[in-house]
Amino acid sequence: MVDIALGIAPAGDIVAVDLWHDAVPNFESLHAVRVEPRRWWLIDAGDAADAIAELVHDDGTVTPIGGGLFRATLTGNGWRALLMVGGVFDAEDPGFGPGDCAATVIHHVPVWIVPLDHDVCAVFFAASYAGGLVELWTAAIARGLS
Repeated sequence: MVDIALGIAPAGDIVAVDLWHDAVPNFESLHAVRVEPRRWWLIDAGDAADAIAELVHDDGTVTPIGGGLFRATLTGNGWRALLMVGGVFDAEDPGFGPGDCAATVIHHVPVWIVPLDHDVCAVFFAASYAGGLVELWTAAIARGLS
C-alpha cells in the first residue's frame, strides 16, 4: 500500500518578488522559496503584499500571482515516488528537501516542487492542468505507483 495523501486547492496567496540585485532578502517569518535566481515566491503572503512592496521598495517588483495557480499537497512517505511518475526530475534524491524548489515537468505540465518536510511536499502548477495531474496521481496511487 502506498503511504500518500493528495490534497488540491487554489494557490491563491502567492506573491512573486523579482529583485534587480543578487542580494538575498530578509522576508522574516514569511515562507519564501527561491524559484529563479532573482525571483522569490512568498507563499501564503497575499495579505502582506503591500508591506512586502514597502520592504522591496526600488530594489524590485512585487506581484500577486497565485490566482492562476493550484497547489497540490502530497503528504506521506510516498510523495517522492509519486513525483517520479510522469516526471523528469529525481525527486527521490534525499538532498532535495525543505528550503529547496525545483522547476520541472510532470506529465507534460510545468510544475514547481517545494518540499515542506521529509513527508510533505507542495507542487504548484497552472490551474488549467489540475484535472490531468490529479487523474495521473490518483491512478498511480491506486495502483501502488507502478
